Amino acid sequence: MGSTAEVYSMEQEPLCVYVLSRLSGIGHLEFLLEHGSPENSLEFCTWREKLIGDIARYVAFILRSLSWKNPQQVDPSFRENLQHQYTHDLQRLLAALPTRFHPITQKSIDLLPAIVSLPMVLLHQDFRATKIIVNSTSNHLIGVIDWAEAEIGPFGLNLYYLQEFMSKFHIKDGWIRYANYDTTEILSWDTLRTEVGGLDDEAIRVIKAAMVVGLLLSHGFTCRPANMPEPEPIRDYESGTYNILRLDGLPTVPATRFVGEIYE
Repeated sequence: MGSTAEVYSMEQEPLCVYVLSRLSGIGHLEFLLEHGSPENSLEFCTWREKLIGDIARYVAFILRSLSWKNPQQVDPSFRENLQHQYTHDLQRLLAALPTRFHPITQKSIDLLPAIVSLPMVLLHQDFRATKIIVNSTSNHLIGVIDWAEAEIGPFGLNLYYLQEFMSKFHIKDGWIRYANYDTTEILSWDTLRTEVGGLDDEAIRVIKAAMVVGLLLSHGFTCRPANMPEPEPIRDYESGTYNILRLDGLPTVPATRFVGEIYE
């Protein structure tokens, strides 16, 4: 989406007027509702693979524009402050979440020095089906909207959102992978490696560790509205049970956890 801006001088203060190019296409959720094919049909699997490939190329473009091999310099104090905040939040989760979450939470704390050393990028904080625009017939990605809550952070911190396009969450059964989950999982990482270049196995491992940290920080706490009291860790009772179930399947359940190698 392109944009232009002009400033008009007025008697008291300038007025900024922004002109934005409107994205064509429809929301991904609208695409899903308009097409009645079963979610595991060949047609839907093909649409899903197109979207995952496009998202991976979009993510690679962000990383490539910062130059993975020669990233922009960031004030060391910024990285130190992020590590301090992430450590504080993860330690709160370590004390509050059920014991089954302790190993992965502690592992995430241990890996924070490597995670905050990743290139810093602008992170979309709510990447889901309602936030992306796709082609109305092919499901190819056209654009991403709603950047109001975007933040600067380590690359990969929000990539856990890919799981929501490769699987679905059921209130009774938890996370359920679509029939072509393995294909889309391999496609996403192969595309990222190819498009960026220079991503060795250790780099991928750290990026996947960042995904887990992002998942814990976003799903492990109550909502984080601006200018409100510090959010609390979710609890395994009352309304927290739903959130625990959502969190459970991705980092702890062997059948559905998405980055098993960092647990080794």
